[in-house]
Amino acid sequence: MVDPIEEEQKEIERCRRMARLYEDSLPIDKKKIVFSQFGGNGYGCNLKAIADELLRRGLEKEYDLVWVLKKNTVLKNAGLPKGVRGVTSDGTNGLRELLTAKMWINNIHFNQLIDRGLVKREGTVYINTFHGGIAIKHEGTDKNTYDSSRALKKKEEMHHRDSEFVDYIISSCDLGDHVLREFFYGHGEIVRLGDARNDILINGSDELVKKVRKKLRIPDGTRIVMYAPTFRSDMSLQWYDLDYEGLVEQLESMTGTPWVMLVRLHPRLAKKSAQLIPNSPKFLDVSRYLDVQELSLISDMLISDYSSVATDYLLTRKPAFLYVPDLDFYTEQRGTYFPLDELPFSYATTNAALLKEIEGFDHQRYIKRVDEFLKKINYLEDGKSAERAVDFIVSKMQ
Repeated sequence: MVDPIEEEQKEIERCRRMARLYEDSLPIDKKKIVFSQFGGNGYGCNLKAIADELLRRGLEKEYDLVWVLKKNTVLKNAGLPKGVRGVTSDGTNGLRELLTAKMWINNIHFNQLIDRGLVKREGTVYINTFHGGIAIKHEGTDKNTYDSSRALKKKEEMHHRDSEFVDYIISSCDLGDHVLREFFYGHGEIVRLGDARNDILINGSDELVKKVRKKLRIPDGTRIVMYAPTFRSDMSLQWYDLDYEGLVEQLESMTGTPWVMLVRLHPRLAKKSAQLIPNSPKFLDVSRYLDVQELSLISDMLISDYSSVATDYLLTRKPAFLYVPDLDFYTEQRGTYFPLDELPFSYATTNAALLKEIEGFDHQRYIKRVDEFLKKINYLEDGKSAERAVDFIVSKMQ
């Protein structure tokens, strides 16, 4: 009988041997840019916005734009546009592309590929855009559970090795500068270019709104609330007890119009969506939708918790609320950068309190608090972050 653990270790050793061979024998392609987001997910996050800007300028004619995807990914499901070449990380494919690239652009760590022998060669530039935006929950060494004396787990060892490779990290605000220093253990030069993925939330796009609504088959005249919580470290589902039906019923009663709810679970919870989302056409599971910014753009209201989806959504100035039934426990276990009272959002720890907050929502007061908060953290909000990122990338490619 085949031992899967033993087979996996053999595969890792084979990849490491090939990585050393590639490093020794293959030249760096000075026109190649390799993207990887969330460990090989499809086209999304800051990287999508940056790649779109490269394509808008016609730079796919000058550069080989490569997108590394998870192994066994079906390319047609990855959402890659013409001009971006997809490659799955089966075997040594991803390693070969990265080891011969002039530039890497990532939004998290290259954990698995580093374990398989990935190193950054002299002449390669590594830009990390991160993915957290305006962080609410503690990251890196700020986590309440962080213990510098504890032996590192393998994943954490890969985090450290990846961080040592990083040359530049893109930030959007003063808080972001701090979070990025923690997340990357002090490595990398922080550059204030802004969150490229949020340009569409600032600039808007009626054409894109119509396109996404049509894709999700949401009729004209139907309004949208999105529920987008983050994960809990123990992966427990007990804190996801939102009263879906009661919330939609109240919104319909308040507005006299039909509503649907988009439910966007964190990628770590997506496979458990059937346990959490009611089986009704009123509730759409969009946990595997590639671009959460597109969902935010079409939504009339957001319910979240400690996720940066909420702080991104601030930029739309549309109503947003935090449902945090585990507030005391979460604050003690992980910690947050702000007491929730200092954020612009109304928040609630029970369903009844959430409905009350929605009913008493004061939009003008909310917008004022959003503006004050963004000014406080010195957030770069002009809708031109992707343009700046591409200018920076082109300068480093030259």
